[in-house]
Amino acid sequence: MNGIATAPIQLDIPNPARRVFSRPRRVLVLLTGIIILSLADLVITMVHLKSTGMAEANPIARFVIGFSQSPLSLICFKALSVMICVVLLFKVRRTLQGEIAAWCAMLILSAMSVMWFHYARQYESTIDLQVAQTELGSNLWVHLD
Repeated sequence: MNGIATAPIQLDIPNPARRVFSRPRRVLVLLTGIIILSLADLVITMVHLKSTGMAEANPIARFVIGFSQSPLSLICFKALSVMICVVLLFKVRRTLQGEIAAWCAMLILSAMSVMWFHYARQYESTIDLQVAQTELGSNLWVHLD
């Protein structure tokens, strides 16, 4: 047209979908899930420890339980470990690595929830629990009075 170059008009209209599904928001949703699943894990752990006992796979938690024999010590240990994880992931929530780490933590806790389900079904009877306790020995089996 008349030798005049025209550039397309660019409107900088914010995309609300981009803001809703942004990486920091996805990580915040994952952190909420991590906290909820961690609380569920703590409740289930406490129920098993105070009733029949259980095989604790985490050596640090097993040490805390065996050393203190205090539910409060275990609660503090688990709360501190989850708090450290959540704070660190919150600080890196805008990075790809932070989002990947949050997804990994969520997947691990989801797998633990499935493991709890199978654990509870495996030891439905008192006899099953006694056999498991005998087979595992006292070094893995923990109980709180």
